[in-house]
Amino acid sequence: MTISRLLVFLLALGLAACNTVEGAKKDARIGVEKTGEALREGGEAVGNAVRKGGEAVGGALKKSGEAVEKAVE
Repeated sequence: MTISRLLVFLLALGLAACNTVEGAKKDARIGVEKTGEALREGGEAVGNAVRKGGEAVGGALKKSGEAVEKAVE
Protein backbone atom coordinates (compact mmCIF):
# COMPACT_ATOMS: atom_id res chain seq x y z
CA MET A 1 0.00 0.00 0.00
CA THR A 2 2.87 2.39 0.65
CA ILE A 3 4.26 1.95 -2.86
CA SER A 4 0.89 2.71 -4.46
CA ARG A 5 0.55 5.88 -2.40
CA LEU A 6 4.06 6.88 -3.41
CA LEU A 7 3.23 6.31 -7.08
CA VAL A 8 0.03 8.36 -6.78
CA PHE A 9 1.98 11.12 -5.04
CA LEU A 10 4.68 11.13 -7.74
CA LEU A 11 2.04 11.15 -10.49
CA ALA A 12 0.24 14.08 -8.86
CA LEU A 13 3.54 15.90 -8.39
CA GLY A 14 4.41 15.34 -12.07
CA LEU A 15 1.05 16.69 -13.22
CA ALA A 16 1.39 19.71 -10.96
CA ALA A 17 4.84 20.40 -12.37
CA CYS A 18 3.47 20.26 -15.92
CA ASN A 19 0.74 22.72 -15.02
CA THR A 20 3.26 24.99 -13.33
CA VAL A 21 5.54 25.01 -16.37
CA GLU A 22 2.62 25.70 -18.72
CA GLY A 23 1.42 28.47 -16.40
CA ALA A 24 4.88 30.01 -16.34
CA LYS A 25 5.06 29.89 -20.14
CA LYS A 26 1.63 31.51 -20.40
CA ASP A 27 2.58 34.24 -17.89
CA ALA A 28 5.82 34.90 -19.76
CA ARG A 29 3.96 35.14 -23.08
CA ILE A 30 1.48 37.62 -21.58
CA GLY A 31 4.37 39.64 -20.12
CA VAL A 32 6.13 39.77 -23.49
CA GLU A 33 2.92 40.89 -25.23
CA LYS A 34 2.36 43.67 -22.69
CA THR A 35 5.99 44.77 -22.98
CA GLY A 36 5.66 44.88 -26.76
CA GLU A 37 2.50 46.97 -26.52
CA ALA A 38 4.17 49.39 -24.10
CA LEU A 39 7.21 49.73 -26.37
CA ARG A 40 4.99 50.38 -29.38
CA GLU A 41 3.00 53.03 -27.51
CA GLY A 42 6.22 54.62 -26.24
CA GLY A 43 7.62 54.67 -29.77
CA GLU A 44 4.49 56.36 -31.05
CA ALA A 45 4.71 58.99 -28.29
CA VAL A 46 8.36 59.69 -29.10
CA GLY A 47 7.55 59.87 -32.81
CA ASN A 48 4.77 62.37 -32.18
CA ALA A 49 7.02 64.47 -29.96
CA VAL A 50 9.78 64.51 -32.59
CA ARG A 51 7.27 65.43 -35.30
CA LYS A 52 5.90 68.32 -33.21
CA GLY A 53 9.42 69.49 -32.41
CA GLY A 54 10.33 69.36 -36.09
CA GLU A 55 7.24 71.37 -36.98
CA ALA A 56 8.15 74.01 -34.36
CA VAL A 57 11.73 74.27 -35.64
CA GLY A 58 10.51 74.42 -39.23
CA GLY A 59 8.07 77.20 -38.38
CA ALA A 60 10.78 79.15 -36.57
CA LEU A 61 13.17 78.80 -39.53
CA LYS A 62 10.47 79.94 -41.94
CA LYS A 63 9.77 83.05 -39.84
CA SER A 64 13.49 83.76 -39.56
CA GLY A 65 13.87 83.46 -43.31
CA GLU A 66 10.96 85.83 -43.88
CA ALA A 67 12.48 88.32 -41.45
CA VAL A 68 15.82 88.18 -43.26
CA GLU A 69 14.12 88.71 -46.63
CA LYS A 70 12.28 91.76 -45.30
CA ALA A 71 15.48 93.16 -43.83
CA VAL A 72 17.34 92.72 -47.14
CA GLU A 73 14.63 94.45 -49.19
